[in-house]
Amino acid sequence: MIRETAVNDSAAVASQCARKLFELRGQTGQTQKQLAARLGMTESMISRLERGDHVPSLKTLCRIAEAFGRQLEIVFHEHEHRHADGTRHSHPHSHLDPDHRHAHGKPGEPG
Repeated sequence: MIRETAVNDSAAVASQCARKLFELRGQTGQTQKQLAARLGMTESMISRLERGDHVPSLKTLCRIAEAFGRQLEIVFHEHEHRHADGTRHSHPHSHLDPDHRHAHGKPGEPG
C-alpha cells in the first residue's frame, strides 16, 4: 500500500509541477526551446515536464524557480473540511484516497 501511495503521490506532484511550469512559461511568452536553453536542458525534457510525464528532481525544481525569479516552497499540509453545520476539521490525507471526497472550493466556501 505504501508503494502504491508513493507512486500516486509522485504522479500528483508531476501533475502539479507540469501545470505550474506551463503557467510560468506562458506568462513569460517563452517557447519550450527558449526555456530549455535558459535552463541548460533539452526541449524534450521541458515537454515531458509540462506533460507531467517526469517528476522533476529537487535540483531541477530549484533551477526552474530561479529561472522565473521565484522561490521554491514545499508544503506538507493537512486538508480542512467545513461541514454544513459550520464545523470544521483538518486531517492529513492523500487526494487519491478513495474515501477522500469533497469539493475543492475557495476559502470561505463549503468544501
